[in-house]
Amino acid sequence: MKEPWLRHVPAVFRALADPELRAGVSRPGNASFEDACAYWGALHYLLSNVLGWRDVGGGLGWWYASGKPVQDSPVLALVSEVWGEDDLIDYYAAWTWLPAGVGYLRSQAQDPFNGPSPTWLAQHSRWPDEDWWRAFVRRGQVHHHDPFYGGSDPLHLAAHAGPCLDTPSADPLVQRYAAQRRVVLVTSGLAHWLADLERLHGQLPPLGDRSWRIEVFDRTVGWLGEYRRSRVTGRWFTGKHSIHMQGKGQS
Repeated sequence: MKEPWLRHVPAVFRALADPELRAGVSRPGNASFEDACAYWGALHYLLSNVLGWRDVGGGLGWWYASGKPVQDSPVLALVSEVWGEDDLIDYYAAWTWLPAGVGYLRSQAQDPFNGPSPTWLAQHSRWPDEDWWRAFVRRGQVHHHDPFYGGSDPLHLAAHAGPCLDTPSADPLVQRYAAQRRVVLVTSGLAHWLADLERLHGQLPPLGDRSWRIEVFDRTVGWLGEYRRSRVTGRWFTGKHSIHMQGKGQS
C-alpha cells in the first residue's frame, strides 16, 4: 500500500468490524504532515472504495442535505464519529465541492480580500449554501495542517482520487455457497482485494436480477466487509444500494 495516504486504512476496516475499535482510528490533533495525509486518505478510501462512491462530492452533497443520517449505514456512522468531530469533514467536503481551478481558499482571519467570496462559491461550487461557505471561510486556520489555507492541492489527495485497483492476488482463497448466493474471498493484501473482486465476478454465473454477496477477508487485517457489485454503476460497495447510488456520478 502507498504511504502515507493508506496507513490508517487497516484501522478503518477494524473499526467497521467492531465499533468498540473506533477509538483506534487516528484523529489529526497536532499530527505530522504524513499523519494528516493519512487521516484524509483513510476517509477518501472509505467513501470511494467501501461505499463505492464514484462521485464523492455528489454523495456528500446528498448526505449533508439530508442532515447527515447514519442509522442505515455503519460506514457513514464511522465517518460521522471520526471525521465529523469538530466538523473536520467540512474540509474534505469543501475539497470535493470546489470548482476546478480553485486550488485553495484564504481564511478571513488571514486576508478577507483574498480568494473567492462565499457568494461566488455558492454560485459556482457544487454546494449552493452561501451561509455554509461564509462560516467555512471565516473559520480560519484552526486545526493543525488545516487543509484549506495554502497549497494548490490542500488535502494532498489529487493523485490518489481513483479507486485502489491493483493487480489481483496470486493465490486468493474462494469458497462458494451457491444456494445462498454467497462467496467468501480471502485476499492477500489491501492492495489487491478490489482487483480480486473484479476477477472473481467474471468467474461467477449470473443470477439475473439478484447479486452475489461476497464476504472479503484480508490475511493481515481481517474482515473487510460484505460486498455486492452494482448492476447500475458497475462498482463494488457495502451496505444499502440506495446509499451507494447517491455517489454514482454521471453515467
